[in-house]
Amino acid sequence: MTPLKKSFFLVASLVFISCSKEKSEKITQLEGSYSGIFTAYNKSSEEAVTGEVIVKFKADSFFSSANNNRHPAGGSGTFEIFDNKIIFKDQNAWTAEFDWGLILAHEYSYILKSKELTLTKSNKYTTYTYKLKKD
Repeated sequence: MTPLKKSFFLVASLVFISCSKEKSEKITQLEGSYSGIFTAYNKSSEEAVTGEVIVKFKADSFFSSANNNRHPAGGSGTFEIFDNKIIFKDQNAWTAEFDWGLILAHEYSYILKSKELTLTKSNKYTTYTYKLKKD
C-alpha cells in the first residue's frame, strides 16, 4: 500500500470511529428532577425487569424513588461527578435479602444528551440502567 493510500485509510478509519461513538454532554453538575425507566438485565437468563423511577438531584445530594418490588430499590445520599462517571454514595441501611445492585449506589457511567440522562452500571451477572428525562 502506498503512503498516500495508508494516510487516506487512516483518516477514513478515524472519521468512521469518531462518527460512530455516541457523543455525550459533559456534566459538571446535576440539578432537578428526572423520571423514566429502570432496567435490571440478567446476562445469563437474558431476562429484564423494569420499573418506573424518579431521581432528584440538588447540589451534591440525590434521591431515587423505589417500587414495591424493589425494581428499583431507591436510594438517597450524596454524589460526585468524575469525567464520564457519577459516584453515588447511598446513606441508607438495607436488609440483606435482595440484590443491592437495585439500589442507586456506587459508580455509574453516564450519557447526557439534551434533557435525556442514561446511567449504566454492570457486573459479571447484571446490567443496571436508568433511562431518564428531565421533568
